[in-house]
Amino acid sequence: MQEAVTPERLFSILADRHSLSIMKLAYSGLKPSANYGTKLSKKQFYVRLARLRDAGLIEKRDGFYRTTTLGSIVFNGHIKTVEEVLGNYWKLKAIDVLKSRQDFPLSQKESVINEIIDSSGLRSIVNSTHLSGFSVIKDYNHLVIEVTKLLEIAQKEVHLATRYHDPHFAKLLYKKVADGVTLHMIDSLPEQISVENRLNAVLRVPPDKETFDLVNNLVKSPRFDLRRAQISASFMIVDGVSVCYETTNNTNPEQFGMSISHYDDPYLAQRFISYFNLIAKDATVPKLLQTIRNK
Repeated sequence: MQEAVTPERLFSILADRHSLSIMKLAYSGLKPSANYGTKLSKKQFYVRLARLRDAGLIEKRDGFYRTTTLGSIVFNGHIKTVEEVLGNYWKLKAIDVLKSRQDFPLSQKESVINEIIDSSGLRSIVNSTHLSGFSVIKDYNHLVIEVTKLLEIAQKEVHLATRYHDPHFAKLLYKKVADGVTLHMIDSLPEQISVENRLNAVLRVPPDKETFDLVNNLVKSPRFDLRRAQISASFMIVDGVSVCYETTNNTNPEQFGMSISHYDDPYLAQRFISYFNLIAKDATVPKLLQTIRNK
């Protein structure tokens, strides 16, 4: 039975510099009788050739060894890209140093980073999205998993504007406040299932003492900032660096369409926080919080 082709297997084969060189020659067409030009014996050469063929990276075609479709994608998408990037190793290290600077304005950071990328000649393969890291979420269930993952790493502050509700996520959110995280929340759920009404329901008829204590302490906490306003799409910012935002479904704006997460993008995070604060100016504070905090 042929061994399954996995990322681990491909990288293991290409980690050998001679196999990598054979792969690069095969991209342009390698004659079976060609002198490879190294100290490899004939046996060593053909052993590596066989590994590349078995992994589906090269094949014999028209009297030459050539990269397969998979091989060409791997060559162009990874090998060539890595070689080009490594040629600018120190410029990319400079970006890391700049990103770690706390005394540099975010807008200026982005400007300098763009200048470094332009001067490196890597604009076609590197952009701010690559530097921040991101993922695309195409269904609601995976959105819940994604925002839960981001919330779990929150250490200081969360900004959340939401038009959805998930019980597990909500409980984790409130526990984060209990653990010392500051939560700024804009609730855009329909009135009958609003966050305020859900909290009121727990206080009136608590399912258990633990949940009651959690919610009772939550509504009294100065770290819990809840407001109501209408929004067209949900978004969340964690610790001023990670952002997950929803893109509106044009066919049916009330339904979830798609979301994008950026994991290390302080500049984008600050722009979303500014947007959050703009919405919060005209938002209303729920009567529940007003009543409890005025006592």
